[in-house]
Amino acid sequence: MLEFAALCLLLSALFAGIASAAPPKSFTLPPTTGPYRVGTVELHLVDRSRTDPFVGGKREWMVTVSYPIAPNAHGPRAPWIEPALAATMDSFAVEQLGFAPGAVDWAGARRPATRGAALKPMPGGWPVVLFSPGLQYFREIYSSSVDDLASHGYVVASMTHTHEAFFAAFPGGRIAPGVNLVETVESTQLWLDTRIADARFTLDALSQMNYGRNPDAEQRPLPPGWRGGLDLSRVGFYGHSYGGTTAAETMFFDRRFDAGIDFDGRLATTYGPPQDLPYGPIKAARYGLDKPFLLMGAGRHSHVPVEGQDRSWIEFWGNQRGWKREVQLRLGAHFSFSDYPPILSQLGDALPPGLLEAANGTVPPAESVAGTRAYVRAFFDLHLKHRPTRAFERPHPAYPNFQPVP
Repeated sequence: MLEFAALCLLLSALFAGIASAAPPKSFTLPPTTGPYRVGTVELHLVDRSRTDPFVGGKREWMVTVSYPIAPNAHGPRAPWIEPALAATMDSFAVEQLGFAPGAVDWAGARRPATRGAALKPMPGGWPVVLFSPGLQYFREIYSSSVDDLASHGYVVASMTHTHEAFFAAFPGGRIAPGVNLVETVESTQLWLDTRIADARFTLDALSQMNYGRNPDAEQRPLPPGWRGGLDLSRVGFYGHSYGGTTAAETMFFDRRFDAGIDFDGRLATTYGPPQDLPYGPIKAARYGLDKPFLLMGAGRHSHVPVEGQDRSWIEFWGNQRGWKREVQLRLGAHFSFSDYPPILSQLGDALPPGLLEAANGTVPPAESVAGTRAYVRAFFDLHLKHRPTRAFERPHPAYPNFQPVP
């Protein structure tokens, strides 16, 4: 009887805890700001000419393509993450960000993008931009920037670099986990070379789509409108952190890329303080580029010499032969250019203490989103659409924390 009474008390306490537990917090992504509605499609790409350097077998990765669609296009809203990733994302949030298990409804959020809608026709085709995420990160965490650029008349392809990334979801619900990364000059060079090859193959795949072919490994149907829908004479590339390094170095090796942006990513050519990664030689920094390139830094990350800062931007700036500008988000942090500011700012008491400031600094989250979008759009509009702008001459009153640096 004593055991039964103790069990009853235990069950009572357990059910009381369940009843009092707060429901998961939900969040929404910011609406796009451009004149076009946005469509989206996923591509599973396999490069059979390469062996995956992390796990062996053929190299494969996932790409999300965002693009303009007609105002009357129909289809379901795209999820922020695929349903198969819900448990994985929750584990990531617990282990990497400090959330309580189940505190956030990661799978419930929707992007402002429609799945499966036809690409809107455009005489001469739409300009194309690639996006690469930070080291170990995944394309989903940059959806706000990617979808917004598409809403202003671009086809944007964002990549997750499989096995280097914490996780990636493939068709059929298969999850590819990340591997343990050991940082050496040789390994970081290998990761970068892998990313460059992924990017160049992705552009090849978009070219196939422009010829009416389907590069998806499973040959899943593509939305209509891709044949002749792209202008591959106008191609940009931007990325965050190691993705910014990837953008610069890919541009060095592949002349098809016309303009690039680095969000707070180092372009190191030598190893030493204050760097925290033993990067090998980055040719884009050592020799510069002869095409337009924008640096967007957070905190003290700048090409202007300051004691204790990353020296690689100083080297790149001195060697850059093409158009160059810098925009500095002085009160920002490394992830100010990601989806973290809009997502974390909505999570209330589910948010681990200090996480929003660690990710975004003290900039208002809405300003981080708006300013990042505005400068990305102004840069690519200038260099891929030849639209004049004064955005890089002085701060904009709507986002005063973004400071153009001469």
